[in-house]
Amino acid sequence: MDTKFSIALHVLVYISETTNIVTSELLAKSVGTNASHIRKIIALLKDADIIESSQGKKGIMLKTKVDAITLDSVYFAVYPEKELLHVHDTANQKCPVGENIKEALLPIFEESEKQLILNLQRKSLKSLIEDMYKIYNDKNEFKEKK
Repeated sequence: MDTKFSIALHVLVYISETTNIVTSELLAKSVGTNASHIRKIIALLKDADIIESSQGKKGIMLKTKVDAITLDSVYFAVYPEKELLHVHDTANQKCPVGENIKEALLPIFEESEKQLILNLQRKSLKSLIEDMYKIYNDKNEFKEKK
């Protein structure tokens, strides 16, 4: 899996938590990538009705509340038709392994993908943000004790 999903989540958390007018340039600086890459991800999130944007004072905004955005909805926004795990199609059908590996792997891969989606459904953008703040506070508490 590439990094579009984690970047999309980064973007959504940033949009939710900043008081700044959000632009693709600002997001690119936070993510550590270029603005054109961010605009591609923004387009996917807009197509999925997760964010909206306008020129001027408002910039990029969430279209709904953070507790209503589940992580699976973000995953499907950035990977609308992508399978997570793929079985190679080049197996030699004259080899006992090559002839049967796909049928052996498919149930494992399908179950793994199903579990991932179920886990993502259980988490909202709000819970991700809460986790992030907890980690931030724990790190700063540790630094203060040193």
